[in-house]
Amino acid sequence: MTKKIVGTDSEKEMFLKEFGDDYGYPTAPKNIYEIRSTEFKRLLDSNRVYLDHAGATLYSELQMEAVCKDLTSNVYGNPHSQSDSSFSTSEIVRKAREQVLDFCNASHRDYKCIFTSGATAALKLVGEAFPWSNQSTFMYTMENHNSVLGIREYALSKGATAIAVDVEESAFDTGVSGSLSSSIKVLRHPIQRRKEAILPPEELIGDVHNLFAFPSECNFSGMRFSLDLVNIIKGDSERILERGNWKVLIDAAKGCVTKPPDLSKYPADFVVLSFYKMFGYPTGLGALIVSNEAAKLLKKNYFSGGTVAASIADIDFFKRREGVEEFFEDGTMSFLSIASLQHGFKILRTLTVSSISRHMDSLANYVRRKLATLRHGNCEHVCVLYGKAKSKVLFNEPGSVVSFNVRRPDASWFGHHEVEKLASLSGIQLRTGCFCNPGACAKYLGLSHLDLVSNIQAGHICWDDQDVINGKPSGAVRVSFGYMSTFEDAKKFIDFIVSSFVSLSSPLGDISRTGSIPYLAEEQGKVIPRYYLKSIIVYPIKSCAGFSVNNWPLSDTGLLHDREWVLKSLNGEILTQKKVPDMRFINTFIDFESGMLLVESPHCKAKLQIGLLSDPFTAERDKSFPHQGRYNGQHYNDEVDSWFSSAIGRPCTLERSISSNERSCMNKARRGGNSTDMEAKLNFVNEAQFLLISEASISELNNRIDSNISSYGHGPRLEVDSMRFRPNLLISGGEPYAEDGWKSLKIKGKKFQSVGGCNRCQMINLDPQAGLQKSPEPLATLASYRRMKGKILFGILLRYEGTDAGKDKETWLETGVEVHPRTD
Repeated sequence: MTKKIVGTDSEKEMFLKEFGDDYGYPTAPKNIYEIRSTEFKRLLDSNRVYLDHAGATLYSELQMEAVCKDLTSNVYGNPHSQSDSSFSTSEIVRKAREQVLDFCNASHRDYKCIFTSGATAALKLVGEAFPWSNQSTFMYTMENHNSVLGIREYALSKGATAIAVDVEESAFDTGVSGSLSSSIKVLRHPIQRRKEAILPPEELIGDVHNLFAFPSECNFSGMRFSLDLVNIIKGDSERILERGNWKVLIDAAKGCVTKPPDLSKYPADFVVLSFYKMFGYPTGLGALIVSNEAAKLLKKNYFSGGTVAASIADIDFFKRREGVEEFFEDGTMSFLSIASLQHGFKILRTLTVSSISRHMDSLANYVRRKLATLRHGNCEHVCVLYGKAKSKVLFNEPGSVVSFNVRRPDASWFGHHEVEKLASLSGIQLRTGCFCNPGACAKYLGLSHLDLVSNIQAGHICWDDQDVINGKPSGAVRVSFGYMSTFEDAKKFIDFIVSSFVSLSSPLGDISRTGSIPYLAEEQGKVIPRYYLKSIIVYPIKSCAGFSVNNWPLSDTGLLHDREWVLKSLNGEILTQKKVPDMRFINTFIDFESGMLLVESPHCKAKLQIGLLSDPFTAERDKSFPHQGRYNGQHYNDEVDSWFSSAIGRPCTLERSISSNERSCMNKARRGGNSTDMEAKLNFVNEAQFLLISEASISELNNRIDSNISSYGHGPRLEVDSMRFRPNLLISGGEPYAEDGWKSLKIKGKKFQSVGGCNRCQMINLDPQAGLQKSPEPLATLASYRRMKGKILFGILLRYEGTDAGKDKETWLETGVEVHPRTD
């Protein structure tokens, strides 16, 4: 019986009018809203929108209950035995193999299913075992995951050739009329080869084995390759590619979710699957479907427990097992994960793959269409979408992935990292970057080899925040849908894009829809405001709690001893509250009379005392620190490191910076606003010696937060204090955000230069007094009106212009004194 899904607003009614037959499983036992309310209650409870199903889809709560019941009701033993529990395991594994083969309509007689630790492991197995020679060719489409590109290393190491290609439709037929193969052409990229091929004259070309790899669905753009490509390559490889015996590999890790390859129609030699992309659980398990013919070619040197029928320890002898699966599944397989597959496949059978595909595609098509129609106030497009098919022969309709970038009214780019940051604040989880698909990324973004090399030389790597380099995006934004996604998920995402990035007025250079950052207006007969230094805060250890003082000495690195120490992981990573929230509970204080840094933590019984002058340490030279270049560091003994390891619950070391002329603010490109070319010596700070914020700005922010919470109609009142922002200098007086316009300021005759606004991150959402609770505030409210050129600004960064070093009271700062800003 069909269950009608009723729309609640005009937008949804329009959506249902077009996609109602495809959306929501109207003929299934449960429709989409019944599925969400009974099997994904965690999404409702958290009010979170999850749109990264191409990365990993979500498991059903009922699915996990079934898995748990199965594992707690049955006894599954190691299958490499003869016990009853082992037979039970072997039987469940046998059925799982059949389910996988049936999913791809693969003949049990012609194909085998090899379980691996994931799709990547399956691809690695093919690369390792394929019979490469110096006459072989590994050919792959540009739209391939890094895990496929990795096969290239095995091919090149054996002297084979590797070639990336673009497969396109021919402008005219060159073969038999109506032939699919005559309608395509292969455009080759530069040939890759590491060893010169030596061609033995007696070797027949028929003995050469080549491999062609393509994805059933591109995980960057969502474009689905036509599986006719399998028959074209296998049937007419000599004309299209090269002579030799060609095998075809389909990476179906993404595509199998909605369009599993039908191997009875498209007899590929290798097909790679990923189960957590299909139904969320189990992770760490994938499969390689291999034809019997191709399996005979695979070579394997290593053997292990379970893969051999017999071996002798002290002579060179072993006998492999006859079964293909047994020989390639090294050691004891993940049999409990394999036992869990039946509960995931039950979901696919109940809803049907075709219904899942139509449901997910309807949402992707809706989002794709809405993004394509968005315009700024000056009629410029807001979004650039990637993945439109140029050929009906080579590509099917796009899948459940929507990949795009966002532009400002002046056609410059919003960085994809900024989009992800703001989406997270809005409760939307999506993916940004190149998605481990460098070929598709470069192809769709129009990045040349020169661009890519230049980006790498500039320090750009995967997962960093360099999202626009030399005016070009280095990655994209990707949203992808799962079988449990809803129209409301898609609609919330579209509303987020509109509210965050669509400018209704003419471009002014700023990206905030509410206008530019408010600067202090020119004084027109008004009383000039007066400002006072209310508080001085010192943070001896980076990212740990600081302490407030009434007066403090200045040095050539800022406040004396401010962020002079840092905690590092055992692999050298700088630790901060972003990854180790417990660092905020480490309290510090410097006692000049005793010459000690005093440290305490609720996780340590004893207080720690570290001498400012005399504590033993070992010096290490020529270290590096982000943004500041090289520095000299000091390490402490095991007792100190052990104390801090207990305080934060993970192994770490304490390190102290030694003043050095080598250390200065070298990355001027990171400074915004009013920076100059003068360099400043720095301790372990990110960008500048001082951070200044004003009480008036904090008060105005709190009013906005309170107004937002009231308008939502839920949530307790939130009062944000100054310590959320970890300032060094807190001032009182004046109008909110007057500090944005300051070029410099003087405090008791000492000059400080502004080096721009402080870009805020999610660390300010961690309340130092409220345990580990995390909310989207205050960053969410700041993002609504304090955004400029990809940054969310609050407070200003300062550099001390003096040359003294805190030797007498004349070089100390004191609270209560007047602050004299200059705006020119």
